[in-house]
Amino acid sequence: MLKEDCRGVHVGRRDFLKATTMAGMAATLPENLLQNSGRAVKPGNRGNKRKLLLLGSYPQAYENLIQSVKSIREFEFTVVSAQPDYQKPQEIIKTIQSEAPDILFFGMPGSLNPGNIPVALGYIDVPVVLLPTFSDLIMMDADTAAAFRANGTNAVLANSEAHAIELIKILATPRLLEGRRAVIYGRPFDSSTVPSRNLDAETVYKRTGVHLEFRPVEQLKPLLETVDPVIARQEMERWKKGATSIVEPTDEDLFKSCKMYVLLRSIIEKEGLSGISIDCLSFSFNSEEVLPVPCLAFARLRDEGFALPCEADVCGMLTSMVLQEISRKPSYFSNVSSVDMEKSSTVLRHCVAPLRLLGPNAAPLPYNLRDYHGMGRGVTPEVSFPTGLEVTFGGFTKDLKEFVMWPGRIQEGIMDTDRLSYNQLMPEFKNMRRFCSNRAELKIKEVDAFHQRIVGIHHVMVAGIYTKELREEMLRLNVDVVGPMDSAAPA
Repeated sequence: MLKEDCRGVHVGRRDFLKATTMAGMAATLPENLLQNSGRAVKPGNRGNKRKLLLLGSYPQAYENLIQSVKSIREFEFTVVSAQPDYQKPQEIIKTIQSEAPDILFFGMPGSLNPGNIPVALGYIDVPVVLLPTFSDLIMMDADTAAAFRANGTNAVLANSEAHAIELIKILATPRLLEGRRAVIYGRPFDSSTVPSRNLDAETVYKRTGVHLEFRPVEQLKPLLETVDPVIARQEMERWKKGATSIVEPTDEDLFKSCKMYVLLRSIIEKEGLSGISIDCLSFSFNSEEVLPVPCLAFARLRDEGFALPCEADVCGMLTSMVLQEISRKPSYFSNVSSVDMEKSSTVLRHCVAPLRLLGPNAAPLPYNLRDYHGMGRGVTPEVSFPTGLEVTFGGFTKDLKEFVMWPGRIQEGIMDTDRLSYNQLMPEFKNMRRFCSNRAELKIKEVDAFHQRIVGIHHVMVAGIYTKELREEMLRLNVDVVGPMDSAAPA
């Protein structure tokens, strides 16, 4: 809906045309010229077809840039240029309404104070590329870009025509997760351990392109009874055959866990989902087994290319999806257990770890089969992470406005997963293991900065360094990246 105040006009995707009109206007225009009720529907991306609207005082000065845009091989670009008459805003309105661009390009007016433009303009839900008129006098243009961003507009500042082309290509590329679907079994945005009550389905889609659906956990129990036991036993034998050792779990434990895998895999296949999560900590420590602990199922499904974050974690789901899509490898979804300032390291733990961490065509990691936290039920894979492996880990912040991205290197560590605890405080859990089944210790840079930017309980790790690819995707999503000064390599 339109909102008007002393700062100007605020617009949504369908209203952006009205707002973009003001980009070519000086702040001295009468206030009534800043208000127009006309709307235009912004069409979605049309396959590989894109439209760029170039607004500039001298469009002919950008002829080389226009030809370069049209020569981008990945897309079929239509470029429309317009020379705005700042005293005739209605003409600009008509041009923008008729063109409905995918990307808006500003050749910033050198004779005006461009910093006033975003003040009048407000929020625009279309990527905006700004190119300074003078490469050695960019301060006003940089201020304009910063003011656009303060309004929430995805505004990027180019420092040359070549750089502008690079940015246009990035912004023209569809979001990685556009149209993907994921289901979370649990209360909507109210996980037992990581609630996200500040988010909703509309915000998640607007920020990432993911359609998120919630269902009651109770739906899974009757469905579990429909699983073909033959298929579940085949999966059980596959786990047993590949294991280095089976420490605690019985065949009955394995069979239950494998039924869960078969069920979740069938739901994913039937509905075309990219991911599933379950509010597992709502029942995993119950004395009465509500459902099998899903750790083993989650590990296998990650190996098979799906996002299976734990504990109905919404931000964890989105992080897992984007990191797995970029890396084409399964992720290690983990707790940030500790940070060691002196060693410049952090320890990541969890009961689910993929076997194919190094990629679908690489050899699986060695693993033991353990029970769930020493509780005598459930099954978890305990893997051996390769020392020296370079990794990228991090995640979306809880408001989805930032992505914390940290490179690291796996260090040789002490396997302390059998350490007991709680026996004095909670005698009923005297055999419960203190830590999750998997442990990865990472050497990282700027450990003190990381310590203050931990996104929450969970971070997601993938093998390899993907900071460049993440920066480009976050640029498309209008998400700020947080990381060490040199994010190209681990410590």
